[in-house]
Amino acid sequence: MRDFTSMKTRTRLRPLVFAGALLSLAFAAFGADAPEATPKPPKKVPVITIGGQVGTERTYFDEMYQFLFFATLEGLYRDGVSSADVESLLATKGKDGGYLNFIYTCPICMPVEAAVETYKLRPRIDHLKVGNRQTAERTFGFGLPKETSEAFHSEKASVRLGAVNELVSRWLAYRMDHSSLTDEQRKALIEKLKKGREEGMKALRNFAGNANGPDSLKTFAPGYVDGDECAICNAALQMPLKLKER
Repeated sequence: MRDFTSMKTRTRLRPLVFAGALLSLAFAAFGADAPEATPKPPKKVPVITIGGQVGTERTYFDEMYQFLFFATLEGLYRDGVSSADVESLLATKGKDGGYLNFIYTCPICMPVEAAVETYKLRPRIDHLKVGNRQTAERTFGFGLPKETSEAFHSEKASVRLGAVNELVSRWLAYRMDHSSLTDEQRKALIEKLKKGREEGMKALRNFAGNANGPDSLKTFAPGYVDGDECAICNAALQMPLKLKER
């Protein structure tokens, strides 16, 4: 059986639809703009926290963040870091523990860690059909020296983090030397890196003092239980790392 109620409703609506179409044609014919719909309110920019401070993406994804991110990503590709070494760089304390080589919330560590995570998801290099290492590892270079890879697995934090410090220092120095920064821009970037290091050191001290709950250091920076300096922060300023021997 037909739904006559629906048919009547559609019949009543047809003149309205036809009138709307005529109105649109009239606006188009005389070059007038059709009435704009009520604008939607802008979406709220998500808030993120780095170094214990609150801000937006625009605040934190600035020149310093991008410098650290792209310098690391470029270094990974240029050196041809293997997938096995990437896993070592991103190693954690157990399944759900914190990173061994990074300090959580540190504004210097986080962009570097993000770049390593991005490199980990790198696509295949499809246009190369030869069976060489670069194709197999989906990268450009020939890999890190054996002693560097072995240092990543050392039981001594001073050895492991020392290797990370030297590696990241070289990547950041290369980017700084091959950038088109003016002297003023370079000076401003270095000042930001200094402030970022101070925030990273503050975060490390807070974790060591259990400011974020019991065993904060083991949760958020387990690789630094024997030290008070950040390998990545020091690398940003071309500073060697000094840690207590275990």
